[in-house]
Amino acid sequence: MSCTLKSIFTFIFLCFASNLYAADSLIISGSYVPEAPPGAKVMAGFMKIQNPGNQAISINSVSSPAFETVEMHLSKEVNGIAKMLPQTKLNIPANDTLILQPGSYHLMLIKPKQALRNGDKVLVEMSLSNNTTHQLTIDVKKKSSKMRSMKCGAGKCGGGKCGGN
Repeated sequence: MSCTLKSIFTFIFLCFASNLYAADSLIISGSYVPEAPPGAKVMAGFMKIQNPGNQAISINSVSSPAFETVEMHLSKEVNGIAKMLPQTKLNIPANDTLILQPGSYHLMLIKPKQALRNGDKVLVEMSLSNNTTHQLTIDVKKKSSKMRSMKCGAGKCGGGKCGGN
């Protein structure tokens, strides 16, 4: 086999292999946890999640050693009251992006094991539908006036009890 033909096959193989790798990964950016008042039992996690691959990937569960439990939620505001609907998974279609933000999809970080302040870091692990896990470190940031607050309709945020049907 000529050198040129070997080079072409090697190039094709590397392109194929890199596409397989991209299909298994998510790109997460802009992650943050707004600092909560002292004694808060619930916090939230926000981020931009990109799936550059050719197949959809779902986040099936999320955990963190910094919290008793982590849930995935969708907030919907109805007549000025937030309804938080627990999600069993978050789907990120192929070549698409899911944004976790106030008033939409987000992580509910329930019962912090210690007070978290501006500058602290939170380790989070996501279990994905492709049988992999994705670990990331999220910064706790001082809550700015731009961060929107929503009133909890049920007053029982956490544990899937907040205003959802």
